[in-house]
Parts: sequence; C-alpha cells; structure tokens
Amino acid sequence: MTILLIIINMLIPPPDSSYTIDFGENKSGKEWVVVVDGVMGGLSSSTSLIADNTLSFKGNISLENNGGFASLRGPKNDQDYSDYTKLEIRYRSKGQAFGIRFLKYEQFFMPYLKKSFTETSWEWTTVTVSLDEFKEYILNNERSKIVDANDFKDISRMGLIVSNKKEGDFEIEIDYIKLF
Repeated sequence: MTILLIIINMLIPPPDSSYTIDFGENKSGKEWVVVVDGVMGGLSSSTSLIADNTLSFKGNISLENNGGFASLRGPKNDQDYSDYTKLEIRYRSKGQAFGIRFLKYEQFFMPYLKKSFTETSWEWTTVTVSLDEFKEYILNNERSKIVDANDFKDISRMGLIVSNKKEGDFEIEIDYIKLF
C-alpha cells in the first residue's frame, strides 16, 4: 500500500503554489480601470488597453491644480497573498517610474502597500522582489511600519500607480505579474 501511495504522489503534480496575472496569454486585465487625479481636481490623464500580448497603461502626469497621479486598478477580488514571499513582473516602461499597489481598503485615505519599479527606457525586463520590500503608504507618504506576511491577507485589489511628483508622459507595458 505504501508503494502505491508513493507512485500516486509521483504521478499527480502538486498544486501550483503561484498566482499569475497574465496580460498576454490569458488576456487578464480587461476589468482593470483607470483612476486619475481628476477625482480631486487634478489634470493628469491616462488610458489602458489590452494590446497584442500585454497590458498597456500610458498617459500624462500634471502637477497643476494639486494633481500628480494616474492609477490602474484591478478588479475587487478579496485575495489572501500571505502565503507568497516574492513578486515577479515582466515589463517595459518609459517616462516615469511606477508602483505596484496592494489595497486592503476602498477608501483612498487608508493605508496600502506599494513597491516602486524604475523605468526601463522601453527595454523588456523581468524583476523579482521579495514581498517584504513593499512599504506601507497613506496618501503617497511612506509610513515607518515594517511590512510582513500578515499585511498581505485580505487584499481588496491590486493596481499600478504613477505618482512620483514629476510632470510628463509615461508608458508602461506589462506581460505578467506573478506571486510565488
């Protein structure tokens, strides 16, 4: 009987211990929505679309009228990411750095987790970061809290944000985001 169980375990692959948002192959991202600083009077603009094999997010950041951000928010899906330790992203970008955000709350004034990624001069790159590199923010101000696995429980949604207090155009293309 023990030998039979060993053989069965060898034939049945273990469950996938990763979570992937694949904007290319699976065309994930159709439900992602743009939110810009116009909600508070700003003049920034942006658009998103699912291109051939990527999610494209581009626009212009304006600091006029107390503006300065453009974001792309994934669908509300209430996920627990606390079992994952790393995030991998394949992307290219130009014009501005951007952040990946994990939001626990729908209210803009509540804390969220963010990790910034540099612009790549439109060269494709794959970056892997530890989730403990994410920082807690409130209203784009970094907090002193140390982030741990428990902070990745009960995540309402994931998103992207350009909020570097820098005017100008930006363009980001993402192939996939993977947590493992």
